[in-house]
Amino acid sequence: MVLGERLAQELKELYTKLNNEGKLLSKTQLEGYYETFRKRFGPDQLKSVDGEALLELMHAHGNHDSLVYWLEFKNDEEFPARFGSIAGGSALKFGIYRRKETGAWMTGHTLDQREISLEEAIQYVRKHRVQLILGTQLLEHLPANGTDTDYRVLQEQMDGRAREVSDLAWGHKYFSLLFPDKLDDYHNPDYQRFHLIKLLEIPPEGEGRYIVAGRYVAIAHELGMSLNSLTTILNVKHGGRPYRCWRIGTSDGTQARNRWGLMRDGSCVAIGWPELGDLSTYASNQALREALGHSMADTYYPDHPQVAGKKT
Repeated sequence: MVLGERLAQELKELYTKLNNEGKLLSKTQLEGYYETFRKRFGPDQLKSVDGEALLELMHAHGNHDSLVYWLEFKNDEEFPARFGSIAGGSALKFGIYRRKETGAWMTGHTLDQREISLEEAIQYVRKHRVQLILGTQLLEHLPANGTDTDYRVLQEQMDGRAREVSDLAWGHKYFSLLFPDKLDDYHNPDYQRFHLIKLLEIPPEGEGRYIVAGRYVAIAHELGMSLNSLTTILNVKHGGRPYRCWRIGTSDGTQARNRWGLMRDGSCVAIGWPELGDLSTYASNQALREALGHSMADTYYPDHPQVAGKKT
């Protein structure tokens, strides 16, 4: 059993509740939407066009029938926005985009964009097509209900053969829509790991967008539901958004937890450097930063200004 009995029961109860409220997509609905996407943007469709037509099909944001529009914005009866978000950031997250004001094709980074020729843009999109097709072939050969090892191999293969698309959120979403039984629809690794940890699962070692997917496949299989239903339920249960926890040490280094009583009873956080005194009187972060900088340098690190700045 992947999940503990208590967690499994909680998820099943939440599934029943959301399903009764009409908040989950049925198997028939999911199959219909996936098939619609495949017919428009599957490997066979990408192979069927080239040149400017391929650019228009894949990367024309202003075209509501383009791949990038469907992945980021499409939300209607034909294809609802129920398959994981890749919203946010600039259009450069797709590698290239066409500037609305001038019609020029652009690439680069947000602070370092550059215009490229039509022929260069076509070369970009051809490379993207090749890697999308390679990625689909890798996923076709991935065993159903694969192990952590299977997904680690998939991650390595994606990194080696299709990294320019597979390591981006839009590439992961493309693959997940073609293989919804093999990939979860969390397109950000932080979200993938967050929800696993909330389920008391230690994620597999390693980095990447594919390496943890086998855990979600196993959990969905165990609970008898689709991956899409599972992630929808987890978003409701866990609030949907990852967060970080900060751990403050409770020892001064001489005895274990010997400063916990001070922090608990005084409702404070203590992090050392006692000669700095009481810092609660400072009204702003800037004032505190300046005072700390001087005190750190004078009291603890008079000969090491860089260390004083880092500690501050």
